[in-house]
Amino acid sequence: MRHGIGQHDCVVDHSVFASNAEPQQQVESTPADEGTTSLRRVLPDCRFFAGDDVHYVNVAQSAETATEGSLVVYRIGLDCPVKLVADAMARGAAGIVTEQILPCPLPQCIVGDIEIAIARITAEELGRPDRKLLTVGVIGSAGKTTTTLLISSLLRSSGIRTAYQSDLGDSDGVVQGASGEGVPAGSRLVEWIGEANDSECRAAIMELSDDQARHGYYDSVEFDMVVVTGSATCSGDFGPSGLQCVLERLADGGVVIAPVDDVKATRIIRDCGAKLLTYSVHKAADVSVKIIDEGGGVTTLLVSHGDATAAMETHLCGAAMAANHAAAIAFGLLIGEPLERIVEKLSQLRSIPGRTQRLEQYSHAAVVLDAGGTPERAATTLRTCRSMKGAGRLWCVLAINGGDDPETLARYGTLTERFADHTIVTSQAGKKSSFLGATHNVLDGVNKCAAFRMVADRRRAIEWAVSEARPDDTILVIAGERHDNAVSQRSDIERLGAWVETARNSQDRQDPGESPKLKIFG
Repeated sequence: MRHGIGQHDCVVDHSVFASNAEPQQQVESTPADEGTTSLRRVLPDCRFFAGDDVHYVNVAQSAETATEGSLVVYRIGLDCPVKLVADAMARGAAGIVTEQILPCPLPQCIVGDIEIAIARITAEELGRPDRKLLTVGVIGSAGKTTTTLLISSLLRSSGIRTAYQSDLGDSDGVVQGASGEGVPAGSRLVEWIGEANDSECRAAIMELSDDQARHGYYDSVEFDMVVVTGSATCSGDFGPSGLQCVLERLADGGVVIAPVDDVKATRIIRDCGAKLLTYSVHKAADVSVKIIDEGGGVTTLLVSHGDATAAMETHLCGAAMAANHAAAIAFGLLIGEPLERIVEKLSQLRSIPGRTQRLEQYSHAAVVLDAGGTPERAATTLRTCRSMKGAGRLWCVLAINGGDDPETLARYGTLTERFADHTIVTSQAGKKSSFLGATHNVLDGVNKCAAFRMVADRRRAIEWAVSEARPDDTILVIAGERHDNAVSQRSDIERLGAWVETARNSQDRQDPGESPKLKIFG
């Protein structure tokens, strides 16, 4: 067992951050030449053709970059097999790793999924970097990004160099940035962990995808801790859930942090024999959080763990954010931090772009930006803003995707009518051509259609809301976009924030005695 986690205590020995790697199991194979690697040892379950092993000196991602002794990677549909074979033989490649047998005299390793195989090969090449630092995977239906950032913020404020990967950006422990390629999995994730280890990080926090987990793209990473946020129930497809797949990669002595409310997830965790630490909002759990006050953009929480209790204030408001804090607090307890110090450090994170991000300015209505993406996430944000709005009204600028199914769009209509006082439905970027038809589907879920306004242009919709809202009102802008990478998501959120600022400045320049040019609500 790599970590000193007792059966009944909740503290990880701080040697968990040491950089000593565990000796790896050896698989018998034919003797390799000095300076080469046996592919049969790395992929013992795979089949070989035109030979019983491949001894290679390096991995070439394409035949054009191969040198003598290279292992060439063939990707079906991306590489021309005839050209790849010719180049590999001409350059003296040692063999080919492929998903199908090629008409070639070179030794070939036949694998079920080329990306999973390359990830395993990369992990061996880098000396299993996942075993040299604390690896934490965050998985669930909602709250992954916020929880990832809360945990990494807690570690960094404790003086522990930490790398993280999330929908909103990443860090190798030294440089923070936003990737244009999406959250990595497979070999890209292994390479990132290797870079984090080279940067002398002692922990790596990773946001995990349920779909990627079920496809095996985390099989080359060993997790010391798994944090479950939102719900980790099966998505409805056949086969194991993403959580079950990730738990198979949990290290000996690893710990899972999960919400006590998710009965299915906790049952899966207990069935696999993993150590479990639970958290909840307003329910009994190992870490329990209660919301005791909300208002003015601040939520006050009462945190309990055993006999210890502490109060904290946070600008990340609402029950969903409280649950994310509870998960991060549970993590802090596992690494041996006192409860009082944990809540103090977590309260320092004041804003997360696009996650109920609050924009406030004197004499103007508060604006909340949220990425949204699903009716469930929209419902969570609407509830939060409704509870925080005070005596003012709640406005909702909802951007919809015309490609969503009618039931989803009707669900948006039902939710906004229930929680918002005024709703302006607008179009997501590039979806104006299908906006008219989509609005009819939204109104199918609405009882009082006259209370809704339809404005195809997002910027114009935000300007209308800013011009109409009173200073004590709250305007919730739900972007609703599904972004492929952190760069596009951050850019979209920044664009919305800039439109809000421009609309406010335009209103300030307007003659105070002049009526708004566009009057939509009395």
